[in-house]
Amino acid sequence: MRTEIEKLFQETIRQIQSVKTSSDLQALYFSVLGRKGKFAQLLSRLPNLPPGERAGLGTLANQTRNKLQQAFDQAKLKFKPQAADSADFDPTWPGILPEVGHTHPISAFIESAIKFFSGLGYEVAEGPEVEYSRYNFDLLNIPPNHPSRDLWDTYYLKNSGPQMLLRTQTSPVQIRYMEKHRPPVFIIAPGRTYRHEATDAGHETTFTQIEALAIDKNLKLTDLLGTLSAFFQHFFGNVKIRFRPHYYPFVEPGLDLDMACLLCHGKGCPVCKYSGWLEMLGAGMVHPKVLKNMKVAPNRYSGFAFGIGVERLVMLLYGITDIRLFLAGDLRFLEQFT
Repeated sequence: MRTEIEKLFQETIRQIQSVKTSSDLQALYFSVLGRKGKFAQLLSRLPNLPPGERAGLGTLANQTRNKLQQAFDQAKLKFKPQAADSADFDPTWPGILPEVGHTHPISAFIESAIKFFSGLGYEVAEGPEVEYSRYNFDLLNIPPNHPSRDLWDTYYLKNSGPQMLLRTQTSPVQIRYMEKHRPPVFIIAPGRTYRHEATDAGHETTFTQIEALAIDKNLKLTDLLGTLSAFFQHFFGNVKIRFRPHYYPFVEPGLDLDMACLLCHGKGCPVCKYSGWLEMLGAGMVHPKVLKNMKVAPNRYSGFAFGIGVERLVMLLYGITDIRLFLAGDLRFLEQFT
């Protein structure tokens, strides 16, 4: 792909130099840098490349696009504005073409995840970001004063007591969905969540989760493991993953999924704290008490659930080292994604 980018750059520069009219220059611009131009078609293949190649090619593509934009801007100076009587002059053509918008990398990943899970038969469910404590904690087997509530630093709404809060996870969507639906159920719930975090390169107060819930007869732990394995193979290729037991109040048994560090390939580095592994998500079989709270009989149905931290996965996919970039609104960062 590097060769194709360089070849497109060289060909476009030659064409710019040979352009005779402003209308021809405009047509060339849209055929190369337009929304459906040759450059956009090249970049659409970037997510399919091996993870180790994406960051370098993304940087090269961004630099090449900027150079081409400068070349087009310089070429426009050849055509004098006062030549309004010329058939080739379009007085409505702006002096500086408007910047083309870019899909945010978080939104792009969510769209890709929805497409993947839709292929497995999952539906998309949504819920409010301002949530009742009952849905965020109580019905998920986290009663008042339970020590497991210390796992989250929660934003409670002023003058609402402990009842209203900004959801700390997308798990409340499970409860709300099951109030109106009966098994079999296969859903994912993407959305923003909020926790009181000390913001740094790896932590944000606002972040994105994709919650998944599956409830049916005879669902087993192996179904959960197979689903997660397929998900990571789809996005990361033949990457090593492992499962570890872990406590979560709303699942039993609970587990964590770790992925071999893509930066050091399991050898150990500062990012993985020299363990060779990165913790990616929490999962488990839905706790019988949570099933009862959903009005589902645990002796007839079983289920599994997991929550994906989107920012962390996107950082690994594109080699991003600071989570704060996602909400910074910096076009120098965002324009690298299409």
